[in-house]
Amino acid sequence: MKKWYILALVALLIAGSFVYAGGKQESVSGPKVYKLGIMTSLSGTFAAVAETQKNAILLAVEQKNQQGGLSMPWGKVKIETSIKDDEAKLDVGIRRFRELQQEGINALVGTVWNPMAAALNEEMKITPMPYLAACVPALDSFKKGNPAVATYSVAFTPWSIGYLSGASSINKLGKKKIFFLARSDSWGRTIFEGVKAAVEKYGGEIVGYAEAPLGTVDFSAIIRKAIDTKPDIFMASQFAGDAIAVIKQAYDMGLFNVTTVFNTFITSVVARGIPDAALSQVYALMYHYHDLSGLGDPEVEKRTLEYRKAYEAMWKEPPDAYGSIAYVATQTLFWAVEKAGSFDAAKVGAVLAATNPNNMIPTIKGDMFFRQDQQMVGKYLAFLVKGKAPAARKDKWDVFEVQGSFGGDEALPSLKSLGY
Repeated sequence: MKKWYILALVALLIAGSFVYAGGKQESVSGPKVYKLGIMTSLSGTFAAVAETQKNAILLAVEQKNQQGGLSMPWGKVKIETSIKDDEAKLDVGIRRFRELQQEGINALVGTVWNPMAAALNEEMKITPMPYLAACVPALDSFKKGNPAVATYSVAFTPWSIGYLSGASSINKLGKKKIFFLARSDSWGRTIFEGVKAAVEKYGGEIVGYAEAPLGTVDFSAIIRKAIDTKPDIFMASQFAGDAIAVIKQAYDMGLFNVTTVFNTFITSVVARGIPDAALSQVYALMYHYHDLSGLGDPEVEKRTLEYRKAYEAMWKEPPDAYGSIAYVATQTLFWAVEKAGSFDAAKVGAVLAATNPNNMIPTIKGDMFFRQDQQMVGKYLAFLVKGKAPAARKDKWDVFEVQGSFGGDEALPSLKSLGY
């Protein structure tokens, strides 16, 4: 009987060890590949800017894969990408996103057009997955109850572009009488709402207003109206090819002779399409610039320089502003997935929601965190730049001089205004 008892006990111990080993193995097992969807407008009005987004995302993926991949509880996981062109068309974008879903992607980054970002946020409510936009998403996407569980913005909303543009005009440049040209959609009109908020706070005046739809070719009637108005500053919310067109026409028609010209959000790719004589007089806001030497923040200068060197090694040119949005978005996603130890949207979203001034995300623009409305906060949200004259440039990409920076919670709409 005693022998039988010992044998039974040994059998139970062995079985228990298998159960424990099996349980342990199950707890640390997981996918061998992380599938990242990349979608942006690689054709159409925003194509040149979208190309920089794609390149920056691929750099972030390459850097993580060089480290062995994502550090997950079950080991290192390599990242694979699938790239789609939304053609800056909502129906195409949703169709391409669903193709990515069928391919089994674990998360999505990208998009250059903010109506597309809003549409994708709605898709994420139906089939949750982490989505970090590489653009400036629509303000409504971040009103209480609107963001999907893992939809986060590393680049604020158009309201902040307008608010910071207005603040720059009044406080930095001393230009209080503003003529504003909106793009006739949520982008332009929300930027204008931000400008009006800055005007109300700092004591400016809107002396003229006009709208033009995306893809406008002829801005001459609006420019003539601005010339007649003689504002302190002409502020245009146009982006990409539209920005090049309006600034070029403004220069050709003599608007630069009567006022200061300000583009509310710009990239280096756009700047290189503007005639040198005009660009050297243009002020603008940027998300990030590849040369922050002289900023006075050694750590941010160092991170930006390292990022620039890595990007140049891969793509033979410096990174651009919208590419940098995409890079920050992708690195933030990877950071959150590793912290969550999971690909699950709710768990990744919870990690991002838990960030705060004492639990920050390292980025090329310094350490950042997310507010309750899922917008990123940091010291350097945007930079005021002025175009350089050709004689002052070190190379063909040395197109701007950084003249100031903006950040903190004040740069974002109040949580109360968003329903929180």
